[in-house]
Amino acid sequence: MAKGRNSFTWQLKFSLILGGQAFSLIGSGLVQFSIIWWLTRETDSTVILSLATITGLVPVILLSPLAGVVADRINRRLVMMMADAFVALVTLIMAVLMILGYQPIWLIFILLFLRAAGSAFHQPAFEAAIPLIAPEIHLVRTAAVTQILRSAISFLAPLMGALLIEWLPLAQILLIDVVSAGIAILLLLPSHIPSVSQSDRAGHPLAGYMQDMKIGIQYVLRWKGLLALILVFGLSNFLLAPVLSMMPLIITRHFNGGAREYGLFEMALAIGVIAGSLSLSIWGGFKRKIVSINIAQIICGLGLAGIALVASDRFWVVLVLIALCGLCSAYINSPATAIMQAKVDKEMQGRVMSIVTVVCMVSMPISLAIAGPLANVIGLMPIVYIPGLISTLIGIACFMIKPLMRIEDRRASEPDPAVLPAGVPEQPENAAF
Repeated sequence: MAKGRNSFTWQLKFSLILGGQAFSLIGSGLVQFSIIWWLTRETDSTVILSLATITGLVPVILLSPLAGVVADRINRRLVMMMADAFVALVTLIMAVLMILGYQPIWLIFILLFLRAAGSAFHQPAFEAAIPLIAPEIHLVRTAAVTQILRSAISFLAPLMGALLIEWLPLAQILLIDVVSAGIAILLLLPSHIPSVSQSDRAGHPLAGYMQDMKIGIQYVLRWKGLLALILVFGLSNFLLAPVLSMMPLIITRHFNGGAREYGLFEMALAIGVIAGSLSLSIWGGFKRKIVSINIAQIICGLGLAGIALVASDRFWVVLVLIALCGLCSAYINSPATAIMQAKVDKEMQGRVMSIVTVVCMVSMPISLAIAGPLANVIGLMPIVYIPGLISTLIGIACFMIKPLMRIEDRRASEPDPAVLPAGVPEQPENAAF
């Protein structure tokens, strides 16, 4: 971080970037909710819902490694603007086709695929941009504020989506996203984000894109604490994905609900995350962030398992439990983000964030491919309580993984400079790992 960084300057930059993120997310949230419910209403199929989720994940998995390199090589503001513009263009084309009366299911899948491709480049650029403008001591705060924004939008998007899908055709809802993406680009235009020079990154001649990807992978593999954190999150996503993906059908079949109940479910989840993020921004969590993460993981798993025990006429209990899970997720995501933003080299941020995305996401389509057909055999409720119980056991086991528990220690989890991959600078002796 540059010395003497003006507090107002970095806060203004952060506000503009976050404002752009807000408009981008609110449009995407409306479209995502509307598409999922449209597919639920039109098909009533667990397989279609699973395939829709997989379609949105595959581009992120395939493109994130490249997106991470791009975020480390190209100005991160420009990457975010280009990603928003691409998503807006694709969505506009799809909206026009649907207005003309052309809306087969496969067209919706193409829309999901291309929109996900744009987000694959946007997310690592956004996450890697924050430590370039915000002081390290405020990274937990910026992560919490970002989480509050995302959760607030998650709170509003289902409510607005549930109303809009009843009043407007899907094509017109897509146009709302086009406008929001345009506003996001305009807010990013005056924002200056420092570029990470090639010489600063490696201290040797510019490597190729594939070599940069390899350097990023080796960086993670040699840092055992970070590797453990990423793998745990990947397994957690493997367990959580079926629960959230099947929730529309659980609501319609077990609780006899509809779009209103699904909207309330999403809103309750968002309220929980907002409450957790607000408390985290005030309290800050445990002194060791990894402790906050592990305890939240245990409680969240118990909350998910409890949903399967709720009677069909007690849907409000589900809302309470999912709000609790949302609160816990804030104590998982914000501290984890702050750890990575503070400890990972700035010139490696894009690649590391993209690796985190790939590992967490690659587990989800595998899980959904299994869960969709399996739910037709064993029922929906086992898809809820089994992952919840396993998640709780994972949280307990994390306390026994020494490299993970030492991830915040001074050099305790840092790889030996003798085995650092080419292109990764050695940390100074006072680096706080």
